[in-house]
Amino acid sequence: MKFLQKIITKIPVESIKPGINKKEFFSSVLFLFVIYFLSIISIIRANFTYIDDLRRCIDGYELGGAFSRHLSNILGYFIHAGGYIVDISPLPQLIACFFLALSGFFLVKIICNKTNYWLLIASLPIGLSPFFLECISYKFDAPYMALSILASVFPFVFINKNKWIFAIVSIVSLLIMTMTYQAASGIFLMMAVYLFFVNFNYKNISIKNNLISLCISLLSYCIAIILYRYCFMEPVDFGYVSSETPKIGSLVPVFLTNLKIYATNVYKDFNITWKILLLTILVIYYIKTIILSKINKILSFFLTSIFLVLLFVLSFGLYLILKDPFYGPRTMYGFGVFIAILCVDIVFSLKKVFAIPVIALIWCFFVFYFSYGNALADQKRYNDFRTELLLKDLSSLLPKKTDAKYSIKIVHSEGFSPTVEYLAKKFPITKKIVPVNLKGGWPFGFVYIIHYFKFNLTDGDISDETIETMPVVLDTYYHTIKYEDKQIAVILK
Repeated sequence: MKFLQKIITKIPVESIKPGINKKEFFSSVLFLFVIYFLSIISIIRANFTYIDDLRRCIDGYELGGAFSRHLSNILGYFIHAGGYIVDISPLPQLIACFFLALSGFFLVKIICNKTNYWLLIASLPIGLSPFFLECISYKFDAPYMALSILASVFPFVFINKNKWIFAIVSIVSLLIMTMTYQAASGIFLMMAVYLFFVNFNYKNISIKNNLISLCISLLSYCIAIILYRYCFMEPVDFGYVSSETPKIGSLVPVFLTNLKIYATNVYKDFNITWKILLLTILVIYYIKTIILSKINKILSFFLTSIFLVLLFVLSFGLYLILKDPFYGPRTMYGFGVFIAILCVDIVFSLKKVFAIPVIALIWCFFVFYFSYGNALADQKRYNDFRTELLLKDLSSLLPKKTDAKYSIKIVHSEGFSPTVEYLAKKFPITKKIVPVNLKGGWPFGFVYIIHYFKFNLTDGDISDETIETMPVVLDTYYHTIKYEDKQIAVILK
């Protein structure tokens, strides 16, 4: 205690203050919030109960689940005004927009030490990235996913002030990140590497102070991750995903395999327009960095190459070193921060003409948000139609209401609505983030068909051989129903 007291008494009061103008803060955050709010209007209108939300709407189970997101559970208690969480959308998504707006403001302030509307717009890939779309679609989880970004960016407001304050804020913020959504685990490192590279390349501060700041950042990160791992984390292994890390000898092969999968996902999920614009942004940043460099140009060329590769790799965070990480879009929103850093840097450093590809890419993301929300609404209508049609046929075949449960197995899938199919041709990521609720092997689909429609069914483990021999009781345009001994097999067409 005396040691801590001695440290605290030596900290100047001014170093605790972030030094942000109130008017600038409120106007900037409001500006970004309005844009984020506008971008999710079609998602709010769709009112799609998204994946885990299906269960939470009817049983209120914990936000953190088995993934050690303890802070999500604590904050959820306050946001939902009680321990039993209920559907209060779109409030959580509006809170997420607020956290994203704060993240954008702090990112701009950290990189540029000033704000204007062009710089704020350049920060929008943080939340308008296609990979964050899945996050904002959740009616319950959205604010905590957005908070993980804010917690990763905020500490760097203090990096040029007192080092103790920066270290303490970093550790606390990183613990917040780990206990809300761990997919943001690379964002803090991206910020640390970016600031180190910029200061070195342009010689903004001495090499000694630059290295000290980087070392404090890395040490704070390690302390926070170790604290989380041994004090708060509960290991998970669900088959499709695991928190287990490989042995030292297998670390590099696992890392490279995961990196290849994530990089391939980025390549496949981005359409040709996005790829061209992103490549243009990378080329502009590359040339700009070398030309404006204050160090040897050849050295700057190699360092810039290493920096961009490192920033890309770090965008996927600690998931790269897990044996069985999840590869879904919602684990890749760090890539949106990677894009935002480059965009803000370009708009800040160069004339506005070079911002054209930046604005064009952000506009593409903005338009996709609207298209996605409308496709989500159309998929909901199609899903309800197919589900209601199936249950109508089942209720006709099994008209007598009893306490006995019927075991049901769904084979194949209802597929996507025509709107989603068409949108996927233009935006390949669409089919990854629009759920199909009526399909085989989909647990949330069973939650929907059983609990939302109150049909006395249970998820059945019926073998393919048994289904083959079961008699057909109904064959329609949309599905074939087989039934025998309270066992139902539905083959979707």
